Formats: sequence, structure tokens, C-alpha cells
Amino acid sequence: MNVGDTVLDRYTLTDVIGEGGMGVVYRAVDQDGVEVAIKRLHADIATTPELIARFEREASAHALLSHPHIAALWAVGACSTGELCFVLELVDGPPLADVLERGPMPAHEVVAIATQILSALHHAHQFGMVHRDLKPENVLLTRDQHGRWLVKLIDFGLVKLVQNVLGPKECTRLTTRGIVFGTPRYMPPEQILGTEVDGRTDLYALGIMLYEMLTGRVPFDGDEVAKVWRMHLSAPIPSLGQYGNADLDAVVSTLLAKAPDERFASALAARRALEAALE
Repeated sequence: MNVGDTVLDRYTLTDVIGEGGMGVVYRAVDQDGVEVAIKRLHADIATTPELIARFEREASAHALLSHPHIAALWAVGACSTGELCFVLELVDGPPLADVLERGPMPAHEVVAIATQILSALHHAHQFGMVHRDLKPENVLLTRDQHGRWLVKLIDFGLVKLVQNVLGPKECTRLTTRGIVFGTPRYMPPEQILGTEVDGRTDLYALGIMLYEMLTGRVPFDGDEVAKVWRMHLSAPIPSLGQYGNADLDAVVSTLLAKAPDERFASALAARRALEAALE
């Protein structure tokens, strides 16, 4: 696939937006002049007709999600070259990862962004859908008419969809090559250990992002993946008090509890606690 190509018989690729662990994202325009985003998965993930058919069936469940802070999924299909493509709502704005390169953010902005993420998570969790790969690269930011940050989550459920279609052994192989998962810095203990995940898995990842937004750094980091994972499993959480954000320390500490049962019971409960912390 290249800029200028027409995919799925109606979308013309106009630009490359970015590339990540899952695939490449293009800007495209349909036959009616409407701009969309096209995500092409890496060829390693799915190319056979049988796998593509399974992706299409699995993706239909995710198309049920309709929320102002989740980028809509409109279609799934195979391109002429055999690669799997997702047609998504186009969000004109940078990922949170780019904004974080400027350093720590004011607490009121952090809470505004986090509460929108939690609202989206609550909606999806009601359908039994867990993001599983929540990180700054998957949070796009635009501005509303008042100039305030407006959040759009992308790649919701894509990791689970890949796991359902390819199976755990193949996903493990791809993960070691950096194809399915990008970075271990946002992975909770239960995901590292390969045990059951639920909505509280996303809450842990959000806790890491909250810490990063407030301080400009993640709480657990290192040059080796195994070292970072050990820290997630057993290292204490560095206090936010040293960064002047003691008011949010209790909320972040609860989000980052090692055991899921010690975190907030739901995204809604986490959102209420976060809003109350700054009152």
C-alpha cells in the first residue's frame, strides 16, 4: 500500500499519519470526500482469507462502541495486496505521547484528560471490552470550541481482537518481536504474568499515564524489559508528593495497586475519586 492507492474500492490514501507496533496508519478520503483514517496491519498479523474473515467477525463487536471519546471503527477488510485494513474515524490531533515530550502538565489539564479517558473506559467495560494496550500513543488529543483538550481513544480492543484470531502462541511470538505490544512501561502485573485481565487492567495503565502526565516520567523504567516488568511486579510506587502533586497521590497509588482487587472497582469509581481529589 502506498499513498495514492485506492483501498477497499472506495478510499484513496493521501498521506501517512504514523506507524506503530501493530501497523501503519494513513489519512484517506472516500468517494464522497469524507476523510478517514486507514490502519493497515503488519503482514505478520493476518494475510490469509480465513484469518481476515475472523477479524471481520470479531471487529463487528467493537463497532458497537459509540462514545465521544472513542474513535469510531467503521469497516474492516482486505486490501488488494492481501493486508488487513481498518477504516477508522479520523482524529486531527497529536497523540498524548507527543504532548508529554514537552514535560509535565498542569494538574487541572491532567484531570480533564484522565476523566475523559475514564468515561470512555467505563462505556467500553460495560460491553465487556478491555483496551489492554492503553498508553499515550493510543490517546489522541484535539481541542474543543473553548480550546480545552478533547480526548479520543484509538485501537480499542485491537490487542484482544488479535489474540482471539491468532491465538496465544502466535501472539507471544509476535510480542517478542515488538509487533503486537509496543512498550512494557504501561503493562500491569496480571498482564505481565499472563493471568486473567479485566477493566482494572486498563485502570493500572491509566495510573501509569497519570503519573507520567504529572511528573514527566513513568514510575517504572529501565533499559531492559525484564527489569521494568520486575518493577511493575514488586517495586513500590514513587510518591507524587515530591513533585508537588500530593492531592492526587492516593488516587494514583490506588490505580497502581499490584493486585487488581486493591484498585478501584470500576472506571466510574476511579473518575469520581479523581474529580473529588481536586475539589
